[in-house]
Amino acid sequence: MDNFTVNISSTYNVPGKATLEGFVHSDNREMHKYVQNLPCVIVCPGGGYSFVSEREGEPIAIEYYNRNYNTFVLRYDVAPARYPLALTQLACSVDYVRKNAEKFHINPDKIYVCGFSAGGHLVGCLANFYHDLPKDYISPEKLDAKPNAVIMAYPVIYPDSHVNSYKNLLGENFESMKILDKLTLDKTVSDKNPPCFIWSTFEDAIVNPSATLRYAAALYTHSVKAECHIFAQGWHGSATCDARTSDGDFSKLTPAAVWFDLSATFLKNL
Repeated sequence: MDNFTVNISSTYNVPGKATLEGFVHSDNREMHKYVQNLPCVIVCPGGGYSFVSEREGEPIAIEYYNRNYNTFVLRYDVAPARYPLALTQLACSVDYVRKNAEKFHINPDKIYVCGFSAGGHLVGCLANFYHDLPKDYISPEKLDAKPNAVIMAYPVIYPDSHVNSYKNLLGENFESMKILDKLTLDKTVSDKNPPCFIWSTFEDAIVNPSATLRYAAALYTHSVKAECHIFAQGWHGSATCDARTSDGDFSKLTPAAVWFDLSATFLKNL
C-alpha cells in the first residue's frame, strides 16, 4: 500500500487545512496487472460539522481498499469554518483525484464519495450541487467535481434531523430560510444527481432514519438510480458495524455490517 497525504487547501489555494489521505494499491512488478484502472472511494467522516470522526475515516477506507478500491479520506474544515468551505474542499478533492487518475491507477469514471452523518450531508451537497457549486472560494468551472456515485450512511438531510449540524455549518446564517431551504437536501435533488446508495437504522436516536427515507423518496421522484436500506438494529455512528469502531452489543450490528458488500455490489453494477 502507498499511503500519503495531500494538502487540498494549499493545492487549490482555498482557506482552511483540508487534507486528503490516500490508501493506494502499490504498482510493482508482481501486482501491476491487478492494480490498474481501479475504482476509487473518497470518504467523508461525520462529526456534526464540529469535528471529523476518526472512526468513520481510515477504517472505512481500509474496508473499501480490501475490496480492491483505491481510497482517500478527506479531513475537511469544520466549525468555526462555515458553508460552503467544506463543500469546496470536497469538490477540489474529487477534481484532484480525477486529474491524477493515471498517476493513482484510478478509473476517472469510477470516482465515488462516501459520507457518514454530517459527512453524508456533505457528499449529498456535492451530489445535488456539483453542477452549480458556490463561487465563494474558487471558480467552479475549473473543477471536474462530479462524483460518479455517492454512498450516504445515516446522513443528516434536513435541519430537524440534526439541528446542531446545521448550526455548526451555518453559524449566524442559520436563521436564513433561503440557505436552510437550499441545504435541506431532499428539496434540491434533481435529475442531474448521480446514483446513490443510502442506509440507516431504525434504532438511530441521533439522526432520525426518516431523513434517509425522505432523500430516497426525492431520488425516486427524479428517477435517480438508488438503493436504500433501513436496518432494524444499530445505533448512530455504527461505521464498520463491529468492534473496530463501536462499543456495545455487536450482535445488534451484525445484520447492518452487510452494507459494505451491498454498496460494493451497487457500485459494480452501475
